[in-house]
Amino acid sequence: MRIALLAFGKLRTPGLREAADHYSKLISPWAELREVELKPLSVPDKSAATRKLIQDKEGELLLSKLGKLKHFYLLDETGKAQPTQGWANFVRSWQSEGISEIALCVGSSLGFSPAVRKASRGSLSLGPQTLPHELARVVLLEQIYRAWSVVKGHPYHNEGS
Repeated sequence: MRIALLAFGKLRTPGLREAADHYSKLISPWAELREVELKPLSVPDKSAATRKLIQDKEGELLLSKLGKLKHFYLLDETGKAQPTQGWANFVRSWQSEGISEIALCVGSSLGFSPAVRKASRGSLSLGPQTLPHELARVVLLEQIYRAWSVVKGHPYHNEGS
């Protein structure tokens, strides 16, 4: 299986690129992972009209990078938070549906346009807290690794007591 992680912005905070690379390497025996960093547009003012225009343009960019890929999820604060078994169930369902490539998308600070939301398979959340986009990417990579470790019977994840 191939997993594409599309995210607005670069990993610049010290240590986060190394952490992302660490989890990417751990995922590699089970899935081919590629990260695509997209440049967020600048937000010259906070007016609703400007924000919507930028959100729409970023949405067009994201959809163009996804190309023909129709199986993608959005990482979003309004999405559904999943326990580890829920993430593992996603992996199992992708496998049982014969999906060979999935994309997980991290938006810019403005979130996703209605067109992107409509085209996606849904929204997921990493929990009720707000995370910086860079940290969210690393946490997402760890969750992908954790989910695959559950599916593959790897001892990384210890559930319950």
